[in-house]
Amino acid sequence: MRHLKLILREDGKPPEAIAIEIDGARYALTRGGEASVGEVIRLPDGRLSLILEDGRQVCGRVRPGADGEVEVTTAAGRRRVGLAEPLQDRIAHAVGSGSDTGDEEIRALMPGRVVQVAVAAGDRVAPGALLLVLEAMKMQNEIRTVRGGTVLRVDVDPGRTVDGGTPLAVVRSEEAEPA
Repeated sequence: MRHLKLILREDGKPPEAIAIEIDGARYALTRGGEASVGEVIRLPDGRLSLILEDGRQVCGRVRPGADGEVEVTTAAGRRRVGLAEPLQDRIAHAVGSGSDTGDEEIRALMPGRVVQVAVAAGDRVAPGALLLVLEAMKMQNEIRTVRGGTVLRVDVDPGRTVDGGTPLAVVRSEEAEPA
């Protein structure tokens, strides 16, 4: 069984975490706390048919696009959505470019419980380093820094429950540190 955690970005809506469990043709998609369970069948013409347990059926094509976008075409029309793993999404949507200086404030993307804190204030970390583990929707999510630098503060302890948007830690990038 495969477990995926992705960030969904649709025009005009805030980013949303989704979880997908795939077991052969069966899948379970959890979005906004609601689970949809069904089966995916590839049709001879290349389209996908999703048959949900509640009897609904959706048929269409899914094609990868540029910069983490996916193009979905169904009878209702065509639309593009952003779909990426959480770290790739954070890197792609970080404020400014990687050469910017300043502090990187890491916030919870969704409600959850802090399972592990891997750093402390004053620690030096490399880009992509593990900061903490947050359990959300029965999945353990590694929260990593985008840029390397020095951990200025850690705002949570193991066992603490947090809401989406809660500050978790702050990392000062190496470019912002005085020489």
